[in-house]
Amino acid sequence: MQQNIRKILEIAIHAPSGENCQPWKFKIKDNQIYLFNIPERDQSPYNFKQRGSFVAHGTLIENIIIASSFFGFETQVSLFPDISDTNLVAIISLNKSNPKEEPLFGYIVKRSTNRKSYKKTPLLPEDKQAILDSVNEISRGKILITENKEDIKDLSLVGSMNERLVLENQALHDFLFSHITWTEKENQEKKMGFYIKTLELPLPARFAFKIFSKWERLKRFHKLGVSRSVWKQNGGVYASSSAIGVIAIDGNKNEDFVTVGRITQRMWLTATKLGLSLQPMTGVLFFMQRIKEGNYEPFSKEQVDIIKESYVKVQKKFNLQNENIPMMFRIGYSSPPTARAIKLSPEIIFD
Repeated sequence: MQQNIRKILEIAIHAPSGENCQPWKFKIKDNQIYLFNIPERDQSPYNFKQRGSFVAHGTLIENIIIASSFFGFETQVSLFPDISDTNLVAIISLNKSNPKEEPLFGYIVKRSTNRKSYKKTPLLPEDKQAILDSVNEISRGKILITENKEDIKDLSLVGSMNERLVLENQALHDFLFSHITWTEKENQEKKMGFYIKTLELPLPARFAFKIFSKWERLKRFHKLGVSRSVWKQNGGVYASSSAIGVIAIDGNKNEDFVTVGRITQRMWLTATKLGLSLQPMTGVLFFMQRIKEGNYEPFSKEQVDIIKESYVKVQKKFNLQNENIPMMFRIGYSSPPTARAIKLSPEIIFD
């Protein structure tokens, strides 16, 4: 049983997480997987109350469910079973069953973020429907997609607002550049953070990126409007997409963010199976999680207003009012990404 569980987890950890921080560890007792959050892995401004990490845990749980079924186990998931320990995200019980043909299983290790420009090709109707239907496997939450060109243009600027804020806010700037790995060797050693090649920067932009890595140097360019230039440039890249979508859910409990993660992963695996590229654009949405609860750090008043206006724009584009919107993504057809994130071996304790 332990060997089977290890095999399942070695596949399941190919799940997305903020800055590739992989905020999880496991304890195995009998036929149960105890899934723990590691909060110190992600103390970023994006991860208010660990909500970003809980989304990541949701993607991991969905992988565990799919992989377990493939290897012949039914799963029962109990979320946050101990109210005194929010770091215990889930207990997943595995019961022996017959192996099932899981159409998404083979795409768990193939899924990746693609930050390239996409082709301005409309989604095939059957592909769009498959993406929308991917939520059917999971109760609660919904996926909404727009293919309207003006919507895509406006929402792309919302998505790229994250990059503008990073270049205008020292706390965000320092956080990002502390997580960049600049060489293949460094990426192989750390297996965490952003490998520079995954950002898909053209050579001149990569050179500028290196210059901007030091805040004191970057400040000299502020009067030249470099942050707005980058914002609009990246917005143009994002606008090349076939469509932009969101995942919305009623509620902001820890369980709700895990559910958003599960929906995200099933949708992403479906997209990968269809040959579609996908990139999450969650920066402003996660910042809004802080602001909605009155936590304005580390933002200036002007930046808070920008984040609020951006979030409202997303609400209006998708006709959402009271729902929580933790996830926005762009989707389309593209060549494969230049590089991929590397995963750490799963940290497993057998009890």
